[in-house]
Amino acid sequence: MKKTLITLAVFLATTALSNAQIKAPNLKSVKEKATEKVDQIPSGKGTSSSDSGTKETPKLNGEPAYDPDSPTYNAFSIARDGISSARNVMKDENWNKNIEGRNDDAVGYLKKAQDNIVKLQNDPGEAKKQYLKDLQTSWDEVEALRKQKFDTYSMDKSYSEKLDQYHRFATSGWEISDKTLEPSYTGYNNFRKEFEAQRVEYFKDNYVQSRVAAIDNFFKVEVYKVVPLLDQDVESIIKRIHEINGRGEQSYLLNADNYVEDFKKPLEEIAYNRAYLLEDKTSIDAVKAKIDKELAMLNEYISSGKFEAHVAKYRQEIIDAVRVGAKKMSNPKYEAMAIAGVDKGKGTRAVITSDVWLVKKNEYGYPLYKYLPIDITVTHEGKCWLAYGQIKKEYEGGGVYGGEFFDFWGLQDEMNCANTLK
Repeated sequence: MKKTLITLAVFLATTALSNAQIKAPNLKSVKEKATEKVDQIPSGKGTSSSDSGTKETPKLNGEPAYDPDSPTYNAFSIARDGISSARNVMKDENWNKNIEGRNDDAVGYLKKAQDNIVKLQNDPGEAKKQYLKDLQTSWDEVEALRKQKFDTYSMDKSYSEKLDQYHRFATSGWEISDKTLEPSYTGYNNFRKEFEAQRVEYFKDNYVQSRVAAIDNFFKVEVYKVVPLLDQDVESIIKRIHEINGRGEQSYLLNADNYVEDFKKPLEEIAYNRAYLLEDKTSIDAVKAKIDKELAMLNEYISSGKFEAHVAKYRQEIIDAVRVGAKKMSNPKYEAMAIAGVDKGKGTRAVITSDVWLVKKNEYGYPLYKYLPIDITVTHEGKCWLAYGQIKKEYEGGGVYGGEFFDFWGLQDEMNCANTLK
């Protein structure tokens, strides 16, 4: 019995050992799985090939394995990371914060990436590998995206800047500095149509629409408010033309040339508004018609010679009406002083027009001088003139005045020589 139990125990132990050997893991399988886990570690993380003393094997597309000491790997890594960085800055959340700055960043990243792609393309051992073709394709796609995004931004900016020039012109009266833009309703309408057609979505932007609305209002409403004001100015000139003067005749008979000049400014404003601001010219043409009617009358009157003759007659009437003042005092000495004191032309007669000395005082009532006013007839350049002067005595203080002297004030009015003795 004891022997039987020992035999059974040996059998059971042998069986257990055999079963254990059958269920042991396959060592080759374990090694392969471990290798797969290592391959799954991202580049640059975990144990590097340099740490282990072995090199990674290239990928199936020929992409170089991680090796910081390899110029080929470094060129690949720089190109790959440059493309990735460019793609990242072009994401909307980054791009829209500073488009011009992000574009510069992307250009820099892509430049560096392309430089390293060229290095690889010039390497005979790398030039035909698939990874390099894939790298160039990625670069082309990112560059195309950058160009498309920046071109869109640039075009939107260009249209926005031009729209702002029209907006400042319409709302603040600023000059349009962009010589490609015509400062007129036709120029604006053409620009507006082009903007809406070329930048369909951007044209719908609220900022753009607010400016478009303001400019539209200017060219459709505000510009026409000038017409009633021009009409008022024109009506005022016409009224003055036909006013009756002190001679009992219409004013234009003596001032036709001046009224022709008065119409020049409103005509310039009408021409500008018709050419640049007003699409509907009906109302402003009505104002111009009023001016044309008056100008036709004035120009005919001037060109016929009637205006010149009438003015000459009027001027002669004025000359004929000029007389020396009434004689109030006779003093040959003072009269001789006056005639001798004429410094323009030749004095022919002097008349003292006051019978007492007049006193000139300052603002505080202090005497400055006393004087006798004198009218003098003068011949100058074949014409006769009425001149004016004073016999003066300067105040010396203490109620005392100095000696007499003559102060000539110059020629005053032309007069008829036949009236110099009247």
